[in-house]
Amino acid sequence: MIVTRKTKKIPRTQKIILALLFLVFGAATIKAFGSASILEGLSNVQQPESAARKTDHSQNPKSDSTAIQVDWVGVPKEAIGHPLVAKGDNFVTNIRNILIVKEKDDRNVFFKFLEVYKNRPDKVNMCGIRINHALALFTTVYELQPTTVIESGVNAGQSTYFIRHAAPNTKIIAIDPLEKPICGQEKRWMDPSGKTEYLTGGKFKDLYDIDWAAMTSKKEIDPETTLAFLDDHLQVLTRIPPLIKAGIRHVIVEDNYSRGRGATRSDKAGMTPKQLFFSDDPNSRWLWQNMVSYREFPPIVPSIMSVESVTQKKKPAGGFMVASDLNDDTMEPILRPDKDSGDMVIYREMAEFLEIDPRLRDKESYMQFMNYNFICYFELVPMAPAILNRWT
Repeated sequence: MIVTRKTKKIPRTQKIILALLFLVFGAATIKAFGSASILEGLSNVQQPESAARKTDHSQNPKSDSTAIQVDWVGVPKEAIGHPLVAKGDNFVTNIRNILIVKEKDDRNVFFKFLEVYKNRPDKVNMCGIRINHALALFTTVYELQPTTVIESGVNAGQSTYFIRHAAPNTKIIAIDPLEKPICGQEKRWMDPSGKTEYLTGGKFKDLYDIDWAAMTSKKEIDPETTLAFLDDHLQVLTRIPPLIKAGIRHVIVEDNYSRGRGATRSDKAGMTPKQLFFSDDPNSRWLWQNMVSYREFPPIVPSIMSVESVTQKKKPAGGFMVASDLNDDTMEPILRPDKDSGDMVIYREMAEFLEIDPRLRDKESYMQFMNYNFICYFELVPMAPAILNRWT
């Protein structure tokens, strides 16, 4: 049970669940739990039409912390040559419902993630993922439950931490040429479960160097149920051949930089899926034709929520949203606290639980919610067996 009638003070985690319940099922459901105090805080929330948000763009309740962004510009096209594209359907298409609908244990994925995120080993993670990409990674692993995750790029081990908590029994193969993390992070989080194989430092082997066929024949991995997580700041298109050859089809790309953006020369080389799909050339057409589906994860909240932040200038390398973003290249966020009072309740409770200023005025709060780089998931078309058998 989430909360009893005798409870006088509701913990923040339970408030978040109640807010999510209200958003999905309306006030009547929350009344059944006997929570008068949380209902008082939700008294101005309009009941949604269904579990999937259906907002009336003519109704734009103002908040005290942000300007109003009426319509969402970014709508994906089902063809290359655009700043925002999508192909087919996969679980990302239904990401909001996946996150907020309760499961058999009376909790939802969003709540489970927030508990994990609050206890993350590195609260800042200067050169690694923060809440938007951590949620995307956690949800992908939680939803797919792969038998193996290949993590290319480990750094401080924060991603390993989220993968492990999303799938306690999954085998992780962690690949990184460095033994220690960069950016002044003192140590790498090491998985204590014994189910992670570290190919790092002196043991490093690249995707191209690992004998995936031998591992498959020994039943050490099952390519059909293996997920590749690419977080290595290398040219993404060139990382795909060894995956196709191994029969690995499920891929999530963390550093999916847009055109002209990137932290490294490889990032800016035009070889991320987002960079490729903004063009129409042989490389982009090949990748598009060899995908079953492609979807970019939306950020949790829109960039306009940072309107009061000390950071208003776009970083040349990208990787962060700012209040002035046009958002023509960004999926509509999971929550719209800028225009939906129910979403504002969820957002504020979430920020309070994580001890983050929801108005994102300080640098650290801004970095937590505005760090976003078009993280994406796609499924590859399997290679024809006759061709694969001749591929040496």
